[in-house]
Amino acid sequence: MAKYQAFIIDDEPLARLALREYISLTSTDIEIAGEAGDGEEALTLLRERQDIDIILADIQMPRMNGVELLKALRDASLSREPLVIMLSAYGDYSYVRDSFVLGAFDYMLKAKLDEAYIAPVLHKTVAELNRRQSTAATISPAQDEEEMVCAILHRLSLSHASNLSDYEQDDELRQGLAFVRNHLGEKNQEVALIRLSEIIPFEHVHRMVLQTIRTVTNTDRNEGVCRVCRHDDRHYTLFFTFPEQCSTLAIRRLTQSVLTDVKIRLRQFLNLNLSIGISDVASGVMQWNRLFKQAERLSILSYYHGYDRLLYPEAERPYRIEEDDWKEEWASFKPELLQALKEADHTLWKQRMQHGLERLVERFPSSPDDIKSALSDLIWEVGSLMHQNGVSWEKFHEQFPHPMEHVRNLETWDETIQWVELFLEKLHDKLHPKSRCTASWLSPVVAKAKSILENHFDEDIHLSNISEMVGVSESYLSKQFAKETGINFISYLTNLRIEKAKEGLENGLKIYDVAEKVGYVNPEHFSRIFKKVTGLSPVAYRKEKDKRFVISSYM
Repeated sequence: MAKYQAFIIDDEPLARLALREYISLTSTDIEIAGEAGDGEEALTLLRERQDIDIILADIQMPRMNGVELLKALRDASLSREPLVIMLSAYGDYSYVRDSFVLGAFDYMLKAKLDEAYIAPVLHKTVAELNRRQSTAATISPAQDEEEMVCAILHRLSLSHASNLSDYEQDDELRQGLAFVRNHLGEKNQEVALIRLSEIIPFEHVHRMVLQTIRTVTNTDRNEGVCRVCRHDDRHYTLFFTFPEQCSTLAIRRLTQSVLTDVKIRLRQFLNLNLSIGISDVASGVMQWNRLFKQAERLSILSYYHGYDRLLYPEAERPYRIEEDDWKEEWASFKPELLQALKEADHTLWKQRMQHGLERLVERFPSSPDDIKSALSDLIWEVGSLMHQNGVSWEKFHEQFPHPMEHVRNLETWDETIQWVELFLEKLHDKLHPKSRCTASWLSPVVAKAKSILENHFDEDIHLSNISEMVGVSESYLSKQFAKETGINFISYLTNLRIEKAKEGLENGLKIYDVAEKVGYVNPEHFSRIFKKVTGLSPVAYRKEKDKRFVISSYM
């Protein structure tokens, strides 16, 4: 069998020499066909050869770096699509992420290069090239079969329980289920549903997500069968079966290892936050529907637990308040909160709000949609206070556009608490514009903490840093800060940064410059925070401001 042709691209001659040696020592299936010192030179040679199977390219190179080379290769229409392995330094993770988006197959850290480190990567690369050859030689590609399995499982997963009894009457579906049995089996089944923290509208990103998941789940350590299906623009479903005799504990251990790896890779290289709901284990092809719905419910619990978590069945918590009791208590809570907001003392409404939010979680410990619905209705009723006191929604629109819709779109409980607290605080300030002036005295500790924040908001600063600087414990400062300012430390810092960011956007600065100036290293993270606080993306905010400026200039 002919060897696969590899091409090395690195501006360091010693690095190229080392790679040659390691490849010759660790793989008998690969031979070095050529090398280049930068991306431009490599692109010229690759266009001439058209027979390269593997490219090992340094990310940081002069003239044309590895990421730029990947873009050029994608547009070069080579007769053979090579697998690209990126070589990166420890500080290159942003470039590595861009590389994966552009279709890189894998990466290696240059600081770790040795025989033991490089061998598994080359083994996986050769296995993928072998798989491609095998797939090209078959009449019915494996990918088509996987798509058929996914289509059948998708239909089965979305069916209602009342329809399951009709399956035996559906010849087409019966044949489909037999097809699934043949490819997956029906023993020791488990479903994992990956929920991204946001909808992804780009197809190339979805291709990269699928490639990453399949690369991980196809490793030998899985000891089972896994089919990965894209559910929609936010969710991916993994259907596992373990044909060998396995205990539930062993299956959890195996899938936890695989899913943890998936989570880390997607976070590190695509900057995606996610939660994964993982069902229990059952046997029987008709169990797929129940297992999927269980995994779906669990994935949504990221609302309470935050993202970057694996959520198992035990994460679901029982109701602590019966429905009738809660309805009665909630009905009395709302007028009490409205009455407290009418009072000038801002501590009253905060106490009522805290009690109400606690009761919401006790009633709906596993149902974020019910919590959001209750809060949306509450905000609607709070609007009556604004009308009674001559405060229009229009004055609130810039900071809180479409508040009922916004609270339904919040991703976590912590974000919801912060947003509701901020919303009610600003509303209370509007209702009692003079009360803030009379209650504006701050203790020396909190005043100093605020001063430090206002002077260093653009730095990587935390509550622990501030507490050391003002000479008190972290817990004391946290409680005292919230008590005296009416808002917790994180919310205050976030709001301060966003207000400064608004100034930068209004002055025409680029978004990544604004992000850096207010303390956010990652512009994407800054954009998400900005939208959560203001309801508008930075781009939309700037357009809104520009539109208002144009209108005012004609008046």
